[in-house]
Amino acid sequence: MRIHLAVPITGLDDAAIRLRTDFLETIARSRTQITYTRIKEGPPAIESPVDHTQASAEVLKLVTAAEADGADAIIIWCAGDPGLEAARTLVDVPVVGPGESMRLLAQLLGHNPAAVPAPLPVLELRRDTAKTLRLTEKTIKTLQQSGHDAFYLDCLGMFAMGKPLRDTTGLPVIDPAEASLQVAEAMAHLGLRHSRTAYPKYPPPHRR
Repeated sequence: MRIHLAVPITGLDDAAIRLRTDFLETIARSRTQITYTRIKEGPPAIESPVDHTQASAEVLKLVTAAEADGADAIIIWCAGDPGLEAARTLVDVPVVGPGESMRLLAQLLGHNPAAVPAPLPVLELRRDTAKTLRLTEKTIKTLQQSGHDAFYLDCLGMFAMGKPLRDTTGLPVIDPAEASLQVAEAMAHLGLRHSRTAYPKYPPPHRR
């Protein structure tokens, strides 16, 4: 199967995106192929409502092209899930949002889950991963003391940090890359599609 990443920011170059696809390939099913496209215009990172709105329109172009190119499922590579609802009305393959995927999994792991925000600006998260992990672990412990019992990393810049944080904290910490890939693969493997009752096909019949 082919899982396609729709990258909704301009701040990652091809080398940076390949680091992400390389990680996904280490946890993907043996016959899964990972591909990607990146928006041509839009925000360098999604850190505000304006960024989210600007990226959403561009994501729809990537999603449409990915389906036409044969993708079996599409992941919008941002935990804010920009354009997710609209994208599902445009295409017939599954479109997965990492944020939504993590929230659903977190409900299975605890009674009071919590999002773990990025401790640094998005494009600084990979400059010193040890620092990012240290700050994130501190946040998780603070959230646990406040009564939370399951945790999800609320930014794709924190990909591949789920397992080390699970190891150091002993707590269920969901990685956005792991969660979205597993959900996308499962949906594609099972032949599941989004409900047209929930996500009516665009454009509406009178405009086709």
